[in-house]
Amino acid sequence: MTSPPVGPPPPLPPPLPPAPLPHTRRAEIALAAAEEFARRGYHATRVDHIAESLGVTPGALYRHVPGKYEMFTDATALLIRDLDAATTVSPTSDAGTDELDRIVDSVTRTTLNHRGRAALYRWQVRYLAPDDRVAVEAAGTRIRRRVADAVRAHRRSAGLEDPGGAGSCAAAILACVASLATHRIAVTESEAVGLMTSIAHDLATASPGQLPAPRAPRRSTPESPTAAPPRLRGGAATREGAITAAIERFHSSGYDSVTMEAIGADVGVAASALYRHFPSKSALLTASVDRTAALVGDLLDRHSSLHSAGSEPAEVLGDLLDQYVTIAFSHGPELILYHSELGALAPEDRRRIRCAQRRQLDRWAGLVLDAARARTGVDTDESTARIRVQAALAVVLDGGQGTGFHPAAAPRFGELAGVTLLPG
Repeated sequence: MTSPPVGPPPPLPPPLPPAPLPHTRRAEIALAAAEEFARRGYHATRVDHIAESLGVTPGALYRHVPGKYEMFTDATALLIRDLDAATTVSPTSDAGTDELDRIVDSVTRTTLNHRGRAALYRWQVRYLAPDDRVAVEAAGTRIRRRVADAVRAHRRSAGLEDPGGAGSCAAAILACVASLATHRIAVTESEAVGLMTSIAHDLATASPGQLPAPRAPRRSTPESPTAAPPRLRGGAATREGAITAAIERFHSSGYDSVTMEAIGADVGVAASALYRHFPSKSALLTASVDRTAALVGDLLDRHSSLHSAGSEPAEVLGDLLDQYVTIAFSHGPELILYHSELGALAPEDRRRIRCAQRRQLDRWAGLVLDAARARTGVDTDESTARIRVQAALAVVLDGGQGTGFHPAAAPRFGELAGVTLLPG
C-alpha cells in the first residue's frame, strides 16, 4: 500500500511588523498614535494630531517614524504584542490555577492599561495593507485558540462534558473584554476583572445544548427590520442607492480612499448627480451614519411600543436581543461604520450621534436591571448592567464580523450575548 501524496504545507502567514521596543521614543509615539487612531479613526487622524498630543512638531516625529502608516503599524503591533503576551501560558503558572481565570485576568488588565487605545485593534485593523492585515488576523486566531483551550480545560475542571463550541465561547469572551475599551463607564480594575471572570465562566459553561433555543423568526411586517423596503424612484432612489454604495465602500476601502466618482459609478450616475443630494463626501458619510442610527433607534422605539408594562422583563430583553441580532447580521457593515467612523464626522454631528448612542444604552441597561431584579429579587448595580450591555452587543457585532456576518452564526452569538446580558 502506498501512502497518499502529501501536498506542500500551507504557507505561513507573513510576520507581524515588529513592535517598538518598550520605553523608547518610538514606543511613546506608538502609544500616542494608538490613542488618536482609536478616538478619531485612521483616516481622520493626521500626523499633526499625534504630534500635538505629544507636544512636539510633526517633524520631530518623522525623525523616529517614517510616516503615518508606520505609526499605525507600530501602534497595532504594540497592542497585539501585549495581547499575545497576556494570553501566553506561563511555564511558571501554578498547576492548580484555572488557566481561563488567569487569561481573563491578564487580558482585562492589559485592555484597561490600553483603554484609550485598544479600540484601534477592534475597528481599524481593516485599514492595514494586505500582508500586515493577514499577519494581525493570524495573531488573532492564535490568541483565540489559546482562550478556547482554556475554555475546554475549565469545562474539564468543572466536571462538564465538552460538546464543542469552545471557539465561539473564546471569541465571545475576548469581545466582552475588548468592549471595555469602547466606553468610559467607571469601573475599577478589580471590579472589571471580577465581572469579566464571572462572564467568562458563564460563557464557558453555557454549551450550545444548554442554551435556550433561539426564537422563531418573526413574520415581516411593514414596520419590521426584515420587511422589504418600499421601491424608490428618481432622486430618492439615487440618494438611497448612494448611501448603500457608500457604506459598502467606506467599510471595505476606508473613507479617505473612496471617491464620489466611484460611488456614482456604483449607482449608475455621474458624481455631479450625487452633489445634488450631498454637498460633499463628508455629508454622504454623515447620511450613512444617520441611517444606521435611525435603524437602531427605530428598533428600540418599535420594541418599546410592542411591550406593555406588565410583560415579563427577561422575555422583553430577549426579544430586543433577537431583533438586534437580526439587524446586526443583515446590516453588519453599516453598524461597523456607525461605530468606527465617528471621528470623521463634524463635531456637532458626532455629538448628536453620541447622544443617540447613550439613549440607546440607557434603554438596554434599564431592561437588564428590570430582568435581573425580577429573576433574583436583588437590584443590580447600574454600572454593571451598562457594562454587560456593552459586552453583549460586542459579542454580537464582533462575532458577526469574525464570521463575515454569516447567517448560520447568528443564533450562536445571539445565545452567547444573552448569557452575557443576564446570567442564569
